Amino acid sequence: MNGMPRLGIDCKRFAFLKAIPLGLIGLLGALVLSWSGHLMAQTTDPLLDFSPVMPPQGEKNKLPQPVVSWLVRPDAAQYCEQVKDQDGFGVWQEGCAYWSKSKPSCTIVTTGKTTHSQMGHLFILCMRAGEDT
Repeated sequence: MNGMPRLGIDCKRFAFLKAIPLGLIGLLGALVLSWSGHLMAQTTDPLLDFSPVMPPQGEKNKLPQPVVSWLVRPDAAQYCEQVKDQDGFGVWQEGCAYWSKSKPSCTIVTTGKTTHSQMGHLFILCMRAGEDT
């Protein structure tokens, strides 16, 4: 047999595959590939950031115990700079946050479709009043 080793496959174990039409096997394969492609597309979404988050330390919190509000607007990333009564604002991805140190308060602004990651980044931005870590 031209020097090639023979594989010992027990065909009785896979006899059930004869009963499945070839088209159905192809369809199942296509579904698996499209589903895995969907998962790959999700992991490249910039709004999905699952890196560990360290809680802001006391000295880095510029707003002690702020009242936090959540506002939903289609123009979320641009909205914050238009707000008159604020001490500052920051933009991250498709949202923003603005704050007032005297009250202390913070408003997170997102579009109607957001992620936990987006909310977390904007919340920390509020707590630090826009200052880097």
